[in-house]
Amino acid sequence: MKWLLGLGASALLAACAAPVTKPVAVSDAATRAEAARQLELAASEMVDEQRRIATIYRTLATKAVSLCGEHIGPSVGAHIIRKPRGELGDTLQRVYGVGDKPTVLFVLPGSPAEAAGLRPRDIVQSINGRPLTDADADQTAYDELPPDKPIVYVVARNAETVSMTVNPDKACYYSIGLDPQQVINAFADGRRILIARGMLSFVRSDSELATVIAHEMAHNVMKHIDARKQNVGLGMLADLAVLVLSRGQVSGSNFARAGAMAYSQAFEQEADYVGLYIMAQAGFPIADTPTFWRRMAAAHPANIRTNHSASHPSTAERMLALGETVREIDAKIQARAPLVPNVRDGKFEPPKK
Repeated sequence: MKWLLGLGASALLAACAAPVTKPVAVSDAATRAEAARQLELAASEMVDEQRRIATIYRTLATKAVSLCGEHIGPSVGAHIIRKPRGELGDTLQRVYGVGDKPTVLFVLPGSPAEAAGLRPRDIVQSINGRPLTDADADQTAYDELPPDKPIVYVVARNAETVSMTVNPDKACYYSIGLDPQQVINAFADGRRILIARGMLSFVRSDSELATVIAHEMAHNVMKHIDARKQNVGLGMLADLAVLVLSRGQVSGSNFARAGAMAYSQAFEQEADYVGLYIMAQAGFPIADTPTFWRRMAAAHPANIRTNHSASHPSTAERMLALGETVREIDAKIQARAPLVPNVRDGKFEPPKK
């Protein structure tokens, strides 16, 4: 039977239409060289995109630091990474000198790192005397730094060991990175912000990119992720109570799902609202922000609704609220009033840790 199936497959392939032109000859060596060039181009584009994100985020984080509550830290303006796995990691090592030890990928112009003399390809050996032995040690070293005290870097540069002192700027303290997905999206998890590569293709200006980053910063500032986890936990307790009280007769209740969705639209609108204040404090123009979110709505027409059924909505009410927020901020600027969000009672303060 197997030989009969193989014979049938061979006959089918023989009967299939095939190209009639004679292909040009391409050597294996040329193919490998072309693959290497494409990887270098991909790495270069991703480094440029990460630099763009870091530049805009640094402006927002340093100039709107007063809105970030307790979650503040030092901003030096240097992007330091370890070699990632895979072909891209090999390319970063070959082109940018990024190895297994923490390496400076780029330094932002006008930053404290540039002023101190930190350079691309510097290999960071220690920070304030603390050796960077692995990725966990890297993060611990950064997390323990005070927001506005000098930082001593010891780096390996060529065959030399160089020590330098960086005087950082106080800033909102969230890491920001590039997500490789080609989708129009961005994410925040309470400590990090990720911008998908597809979003960078969608935004038309640095101001639009600042709108996205400020919105995700606002999610972190207002601790929306923690609030959602709390709501899910309450929903799970309700599901458990139903299961126990019904003696196992009722299962699969959806209180946990309801908890996950509770106030999701309100959290998005609050991120819009606080995000616009972050932009305004940082000096970015905000007048065209509603237009940007309308473009986002057009890119996702299923979310254009007049109700509150979408968890990440682009509703008509949302657009109107954005316009009103722009007018509120403009009025405060004209009156030279503090650029802080309005709250129901008292003074604006981000939720504490």
